[in-house]
Amino acid sequence: MKIKKLALKQFTVFDEADFEFCDGINIFIGANGTGKSHLLKIMYSLMKANEEADTEREKKMQQASPEDWMGQKVSHVFRPVGEGFQRLISRRIGRATANVDLVTDIGEISLRLTSQGNLYLDKNTLKPKQRSIFIPSREVLSICSSLRSAYETVNLNFDETYYDLAKELLRPTLRGPRGEKAGKMIKPLEAIINGMVYEENGVFYVKQAGGHIAIEAHLLAEGWRKIASLCRLILNGSLFKNSILFWDEPEANLNPQLIKPVCDILRKLAATGVQIFVSTHDYLLTNELSLASEYSDRSSKGLPSLVRFIGLVRDAENVTGKQVGDTLPEIKDNPILAAFTRHYDEEEELLDKATGVKGETTTK
Repeated sequence: MKIKKLALKQFTVFDEADFEFCDGINIFIGANGTGKSHLLKIMYSLMKANEEADTEREKKMQQASPEDWMGQKVSHVFRPVGEGFQRLISRRIGRATANVDLVTDIGEISLRLTSQGNLYLDKNTLKPKQRSIFIPSREVLSICSSLRSAYETVNLNFDETYYDLAKELLRPTLRGPRGEKAGKMIKPLEAIINGMVYEENGVFYVKQAGGHIAIEAHLLAEGWRKIASLCRLILNGSLFKNSILFWDEPEANLNPQLIKPVCDILRKLAATGVQIFVSTHDYLLTNELSLASEYSDRSSKGLPSLVRFIGLVRDAENVTGKQVGDTLPEIKDNPILAAFTRHYDEEEELLDKATGVKGETTTK
């Protein structure tokens, strides 16, 4: 299953916006406050709520209505103050309604949020379950077991994407042919962390090459913990054919030299049928994914170059527009490139001044 379209009206920073997605890797770029994370979270909320509808956790809701279980997920992911849906509506005077419409290739979901704090599920034809994974910008691997336990017993000020990821990380690993295929896929990532990730009594370790030393996840660098988390999600089948990955700022706490391997694994996942949504501020990540589309020789070894860039622009209050392209140069209003260009121009100016002063001194 693939998400095809998303339409928003008066939802958070979006006055009115619609998006069409590719089946591969969709990359949201834009300045802070343009709603990139909100796009990931609302799509994830709807997909995950639909996935969880018949689980034991939902059965404990004492036959809650569809609005109840969908509303609970949206509320727990966005965490508005007082759990009020009205705070997810574009702020304006008077009564207002926010609309969210998500379309997939096998069904759609439509929501309404009112300024009275109500959520209405107008349509849900998306019956088949589909695994959706959300990776937040901060890593979870090192606190996985304690986070899951605490979230289920006390009121933690974490949005539910952290809890959901903890549950996914603790799933047992695959066996048989699927496990072997997953193991081959993550070899480049295991080379980065110099070992293999495993779980024992709720604690994650990385067993170093040679198998003689195991290091607790919380003793690893945070960038390595994010790589280890990706390994685990692939090994346990959370990220496999037809699942959907939402990843908020993959570049956070990663050394720039790790960006290319991460891009490579994203393309490999897309090749297996995983649809991917990424929000990012990173120059290397966006350009690496764009090069795969711009130059055919970068799409070798069966790795798809199917990507879509979506650039978001906002004024003081709302998102005012978007640009869409299959390559990064098609996005004309690119704050990432603009910042690097300003830095380059400033460096050139300083170098010219320094060279000029040196030259005058030498002449004298």
